[in-house]
Amino acid sequence: MSAPRRSFARAGRPAQAGAMLIEALVAILLFSIAILGIVGLQARGVEVVRDAEYRAQASLFANQIIGRMWADRFNVPTYALNAGGAAAACAAGANASANPAVADWLNSVAGAGVAGALPGAAGLLQQIDVAPNNVVTVTVCWQAPQDAAPHAFTMTAQIQG
Repeated sequence: MSAPRRSFARAGRPAQAGAMLIEALVAILLFSIAILGIVGLQARGVEVVRDAEYRAQASLFANQIIGRMWADRFNVPTYALNAGGAAAACAAGANASANPAVADWLNSVAGAGVAGALPGAAGLLQQIDVAPNNVVTVTVCWQAPQDAAPHAFTMTAQIQG
């Protein structure tokens, strides 16, 4: 009978050969996940800044029309626009006003391709509601192409004089 063969580890080679390669691959995987997380945060940051810009722009437009009403405070009821309650604001539709100041304001808000205009505002109903005692509520609406639903900014002021 022949003697059984014995296997011997190769001389000079440690038993944990390849462990360093696995550690390097795990480190690269963790680094890649961290980079993807940072890219995601950057994208979210850009989105938040864009939304803040649109809100600031809507605030400016609301202030503009309220300022015009203050200058023409004896004719405040003529500034009413799409006054059908909260449901009328931001619905799809076309805006029209007989008041030239409101028509000019609407062109500013929805100006196509104009710097400072709100995206999608032309297809949404803007609202100026004039309640008793000249309590005015202005709702400015917009919808960016990547937004699922319209956004609204509402400002209320009492115009006395």
